[in-house]
Amino acid sequence: MEFIDKIKNLIRTDDEEDETHRVLAPEILRDYDVRGIFGENLFPEDALDIGRAFGTLLARKNLKKVCVGCDCRNSSDELTKNLIKGLTGSGAEAIFLGLCHTPMMYYAVHTLGSDAGIMVTGSHNPSEYNGFKFVLGDDPFCGADIKTLGDMILNRDFVEKSGSETILNRISSRYVADLLEKFSFSDDIKIAWDIGNGTTGNVIKAVTSSIRGKHHLLFEDVDGNFPNRPPDPTIAKNVEYLSKFVSYNGFDLGFAFDSDGDRLAVVDSEGRLLSSDRVLEIFAVDFLKKNPAAQVIADVKSCNRLFETVKQCGGTGIMERAGHSFIKKRMKTSGALLAGEMSGHFFFGDEWFGFDDAVYAALRCLRIFCGNRDAFKITEHGFVTPEIRITCDEDKQFGIIDTLKQRLKRDGAEVVETDGVRVSCAEGWWLLRASNTQNALSLRAEAASEDEMKILKKKITDYLGEHIKNIEEILQKENA
Repeated sequence: MEFIDKIKNLIRTDDEEDETHRVLAPEILRDYDVRGIFGENLFPEDALDIGRAFGTLLARKNLKKVCVGCDCRNSSDELTKNLIKGLTGSGAEAIFLGLCHTPMMYYAVHTLGSDAGIMVTGSHNPSEYNGFKFVLGDDPFCGADIKTLGDMILNRDFVEKSGSETILNRISSRYVADLLEKFSFSDDIKIAWDIGNGTTGNVIKAVTSSIRGKHHLLFEDVDGNFPNRPPDPTIAKNVEYLSKFVSYNGFDLGFAFDSDGDRLAVVDSEGRLLSSDRVLEIFAVDFLKKNPAAQVIADVKSCNRLFETVKQCGGTGIMERAGHSFIKKRMKTSGALLAGEMSGHFFFGDEWFGFDDAVYAALRCLRIFCGNRDAFKITEHGFVTPEIRITCDEDKQFGIIDTLKQRLKRDGAEVVETDGVRVSCAEGWWLLRASNTQNALSLRAEAASEDEMKILKKKITDYLGEHIKNIEEILQKENA
């Protein structure tokens, strides 16, 4: 018996040591969420620990109520169960919203008077990804907040209290009713909605069955394998079917959504995918008519034309780093009521709650279109590349940016360091930044003429050639 007891004590000690040193994989702690590949660097145990850490954080602020939603990914159910177990084990009152899109979670936090919210979602990433988006009261939860969760898990810094779980089933109908309250549309509009098998399906069905016009839904079956297209709608090849459908069938506009409904892509009547800064420009022109001299926030990837249009309309353009959490923070500190970023996130604080909601943004598009059938026509304004994503190991991304900064400073270049490096020169500007949601670098450039774009691309090649071996080939493939 004494020998067996010694063995039991040894096993218990080892388990305790493992518990003490348990950490989240550092690469899943992003600037504005937690995101990784399920079964590779993100596990059910991580969800439990995240719940315990977030619940502890709430308890220490004398807060309790937290709304929890999940998208349709195959791993979401297991992660959600563990997350709620962790939350309630730390004294939180978890309000489970069930299968929903991220904006509905934000909506629930606002309208139910909850203290916080967590969405289990892989957002626009492929099906094997999953993760967690957070909100704390009216504030985004990002940057140092995410790191704090990681530190709490490392140190096993949890409280143990008895919490509770409530299942809420009626939030969807309330959301749709509030969504539609201020909108009315023409009978003769023809709109295609590419749901992409994501979690917005039921909401968009309810919306389109309640408004005028002809509406056709594509890939409406909710399926976490995303069999019809990848979840990111801002990449042209991912919405090729929508583009062809709109142009062949004479539809006015097409809308495409990511898996959790906070990204919107817009296709015009000719099947062309509009860049998100072009869509924000359309929103800004309409918004500034009703809100003269207001501020409009755009991320650092946005083209100069957007900022020029805002100025011409009497507004003030503010450039902010990319990322929905950083945009929301800047909206709160500046008082701005309209914002957007190149990734397809749009934020409205004038008639909505200020969070990024792709379904609401689509309805704003429809209202503008009904008032001006030419609003979404593409007009020439110089030469600009799409956002070019270059695969890069995460441990090298920021090293490349830092090295580039040093060289640009030595050369006396005009550089904005809001997010990566945005370099202005006689020919135009170019940007290189590290993605916070993918193992990639993001590159974009804009010039006034084709000849100036050629010069600009040569400069980019000179600067990036030592870091990205095929940069010249990458730039040649992109038609500005």
